[in-house]
Amino acid sequence: MRTSRIAVTAAAVVVAGLSLSACGGDGGPANAGSASSSSSSAPAEGQTESAPAEQPEGGAGSPDEEAPDQGSAGQGSAGTGTKPERCHTDDLTITASDAAIGGDETKTVAVTLLNKSGRECSIKGFAGVNLLSSEGAIPAASRDQKDDGTVLKSGEPTYFGIFYKANESGGSGVRIKGLVVTPPDEKKSVTLKWPGEPSLPVTDSPDPSVEIGPMGSVGQGG
Repeated sequence: MRTSRIAVTAAAVVVAGLSLSACGGDGGPANAGSASSSSSSAPAEGQTESAPAEQPEGGAGSPDEEAPDQGSAGQGSAGTGTKPERCHTDDLTITASDAAIGGDETKTVAVTLLNKSGRECSIKGFAGVNLLSSEGAIPAASRDQKDDGTVLKSGEPTYFGIFYKANESGGSGVRIKGLVVTPPDEKKSVTLKWPGEPSLPVTDSPDPSVEIGPMGSVGQGG
């Protein structure tokens, strides 16, 4: 019995010594634990560094790259900076009326183009104009005038003038039967009743007998 108690006491002393070394000492076991912690944290640091390299392929990079397209789509849907489509022949109600002022040597016919399309449309330049006469078609020449273009709202009109010399010779002259108008940049024409003087003088002059102004202008020929 005495021998057994001595053995148990010795074992308890050894266990206590090991416990003190592990808890408060500066020896190998504590250092080994620190090394183990450093070793286990190294893979975590490596994953953190690789994460930014993967971001362009993931969600973080995509919104930045898609932002310009989303902005463009938003502006387009709102119509910002969008130019209206040009006015087509079928978008317009075209009429002609006499606009001559008594005493003027040069006579004027005003052509009205009314936007009936239900949307805005743009119109710019010179119409194609032919007078139908007893001598065949008489094409109108474009005057040297600038046209900046016009945007017509639905129900809004624009105008241009046709300028010509009336027949005052006393003879029959060149009788006018009708008027053909083709809006700028269009191929489809409309034929109208001629509202001006019934005839033009017969002339061998190289100068055009009929002239037109650009869209948005109806002035006297002078």
